[in-house]
Amino acid sequence: MSDNYLETDLKIPQFLIHHYYISGSICIAMNTFVIYLLVFRKGRLDTFRFYLLAFQLICFSCDFHLSFLMQLVPFFPYIVGGFAVGILPRHSILTPHYCMTILSFLVGFQINTLTICFLRKHRAITRMSGKYAISKKVYNCIAISCLLIPFSYSIPFHLTGKTKEEQFQIIDIKYPLFRSKFEKLSNFEIYEFDIMMKTFSAMVSFGCVHSVSTVSVLVFQMYHALILCSLSLSKATLEKHKSSLKSLIGQVCRFFLTTPIAILPSVMIVLTIVVPFEGAQVFTWYLLMIMTTHSTINCLVVIFTFPEFRAFVLFWSKEGRRWRQSRLVSRSTSLVGTRTVRNTFVL
Repeated sequence: MSDNYLETDLKIPQFLIHHYYISGSICIAMNTFVIYLLVFRKGRLDTFRFYLLAFQLICFSCDFHLSFLMQLVPFFPYIVGGFAVGILPRHSILTPHYCMTILSFLVGFQINTLTICFLRKHRAITRMSGKYAISKKVYNCIAISCLLIPFSYSIPFHLTGKTKEEQFQIIDIKYPLFRSKFEKLSNFEIYEFDIMMKTFSAMVSFGCVHSVSTVSVLVFQMYHALILCSLSLSKATLEKHKSSLKSLIGQVCRFFLTTPIAILPSVMIVLTIVVPFEGAQVFTWYLLMIMTTHSTINCLVVIFTFPEFRAFVLFWSKEGRRWRQSRLVSRSTSLVGTRTVRNTFVL
């Protein structure tokens, strides 16, 4: 039995906790602003904004849960487990394992909600072009599968939980020299790579493949459909769909292509267990710090990929001035139309 686990630090890294509070506060401010934009500055987004709003709320919930409610501190790489010092475990509202189950569900749910956003925009665009249109049954099947996948792996992960007696049995077998230290700790969880953990890993892999393949096909078909119907659409309608699609592609680039914010840190944290190295525990803490910023990054993507939001924020720029002038013109036109209607009724 290797004694490498003796290198594990069981103390609370204060810099990580401070980061949780700072990142969480920025997350609340940014998400509040973006929700305001989606609700009150919708521009040409029509009902699609409700899908973006749902995605934004789930991203916010994930970061808020990790930054304030949970505050995860992993023991990786030599000890598969960790402890939580957030509001929920500190006040004995939920155990760290329940917090981890909620976190795994939220991470998967936001990815699949993003897929549903693409699906919704795909349906609107393909209806106009008449190409790549999918039936209502297929649409509902894809949407339902996206909603069910987070449950399909959250349940196996929840079943990986051990009682305190079972956890101390694992400690006695694998980490006997840390028995006294763990007895002084509260709110910790120790895991084994058992059948439920293997099932969880398999379902997560399937979910990632499902989302990546679905989004890739939808993006290709949407762009092709826009090219086909660009001549028959008005400029305003075409720009509306293009801006929505640009924002969605910005989201998917953040999630599946560049992946510096959410997916890559999670994968690298798991890889430290497979390929441990000196300083891996501190490395996982920094990866968690990166993960907690993904909702804020998502807010910036939404703001700067929608022309109306970008112009509202950059009000001093040329684009901002043009946007304000166009709003004044549209208001003047609507007022003139209203007065004309009133005069007609009077006459």
